Amino acid sequence: MLYNLHTHSRYCGHGSGEIMDYLSYASGKGFSFLGFSEHCPFPTGRFRSTRMPYSEMEKYENDVRSSASGFSFPVLLGYEIDYMEEWRDYFRSVRERVDYFTAGVHFVERPDGTFRTPFNDGFSDDDVRRYAEQAVKVMESGLVSFLAHPDVFLCRRHFDSVAEEASRMIASASASLSVPLEINGNGMLKDSEGYEGYPSGNFWRIASEYVDAAVISTDAHTVSNLDRTIPYVRAFAEKAGIAVLEPYVSDGGLSFRKEPQS
Repeated sequence: MLYNLHTHSRYCGHGSGEIMDYLSYASGKGFSFLGFSEHCPFPTGRFRSTRMPYSEMEKYENDVRSSASGFSFPVLLGYEIDYMEEWRDYFRSVRERVDYFTAGVHFVERPDGTFRTPFNDGFSDDDVRRYAEQAVKVMESGLVSFLAHPDVFLCRRHFDSVAEEASRMIASASASLSVPLEINGNGMLKDSEGYEGYPSGNFWRIASEYVDAAVISTDAHTVSNLDRTIPYVRAFAEKAGIAVLEPYVSDGGLSFRKEPQS
């Protein structure tokens, strides 16, 4: 099954391509399922440099709904959220009008009120622990269908005992809460500069002790990347001993089942 549930377009603020461009490309490539998951903005404009303006949410949602007609495969409307407890009611209200949420922990808040991101800054030991705690909280919220790039905290960090502790915490929560984790293809396109990087073989070696299947996504930010890393992500999953989950729509919601084994 050819699918992607982690898809960004020009709406996200750091991607390109129109919604219809992605749909046309997916149709030509024989996709069976496509979900759009733009970064959900905050009404206050928090993290605005890498998120769509709050004022564009309605336009984005209408664009996906209207563009989806005429295609033979399911097209779902979603968001990738940066979950924070104080915004729970806001996220719940948004979730009521879309098909699904995924969540990515892109920022951790330090005790002094500043935010740290793994992409450029790297994480201290305390940052890694806060990352894991935040990842567990979003899975516990009941809002998300899967956790995006759970190992992105290793983007600019080496794997060590603290990373192992965080990995076990995240994978254990995924198993107990039945929230799948995602093997993310976008990390394969980034230069890890000698660090562990993501998707991380060490993370998934540990995760395989708790879960036996995962969502695979390309985390596309351009049309041409919609399917570019799918073969590599599948090969990564096979090497890690992780089955691939197949999405389907059940009672109007997004669900998963293991792909049939050949």
